[in-house]
Amino acid sequence: MDPSSTVESETQKRVLALLARGQADQDAFAAGLSRDERAARGELHDWSAKDQVAHNNFWRQDAIWRLQAALEGGSPPDTDDDLAWNDRVFLEQRDTPWEQLVAEMGRLRAETAALIRQFSPDVLSQKDRYPWQRGGSFETLIFINWYDHPAEHWADFYLRRHEIDRALELRRAVATTVRELFADNPRLYSYMLYKLGGYCARNNRSEEAMSAIREALTVNPSLSERLMQDTDFDSLRALPAFQVLYEH
Repeated sequence: MDPSSTVESETQKRVLALLARGQADQDAFAAGLSRDERAARGELHDWSAKDQVAHNNFWRQDAIWRLQAALEGGSPPDTDDDLAWNDRVFLEQRDTPWEQLVAEMGRLRAETAALIRQFSPDVLSQKDRYPWQRGGSFETLIFINWYDHPAEHWADFYLRRHEIDRALELRRAVATTVRELFADNPRLYSYMLYKLGGYCARNNRSEEAMSAIREALTVNPSLSERLMQDTDFDSLRALPAFQVLYEH
């Protein structure tokens, strides 16, 4: 049965949709890998495909810890030092088979969905309800840990394989998802457009980069300050059309 079919809250449905889309992105990533690529063993700072899955699984687990802490009145493990945790997870999971990691992702999705159903819409969307929420809401936590952050990893992996179109298609899909699911949060949409623009600029897609940045600035003019210093857009700075955006 579709997990969202038993849910009345629109906020819960939206968050559960993020789980589904995160699952779909990972499935698409897996479908493009050969058997050898799925089994490949990576290095500490040169991760293989299954290292990417293990990494994302950890941050999905981090979301579960936080949801559980809210329900139980406790505090989640401290994962603020994300770089140290990333290295630790790599070393611990380096030899875990692909099939086991994929099965773990399924378990994490089911557990996360069950927890989400226990929260009211207000609690899911409220920011800083608990001191360890890092300024965000549970809805934002799920968006990042289950959808946007994994999509970054899949896109970067595609770029390493010189599959630029596939990487950009994924980032476009993330922006579209945010526009559809978070129509009441245009700033979040602007950040996804900005991120898409950066991907395009770094990969010599200047026209699409310009289009994304124009729309992002229209939605959220405050991004112009970040744009002035962001090295992702250095390839565009000599373009008169970009200079106009920069000046404005």
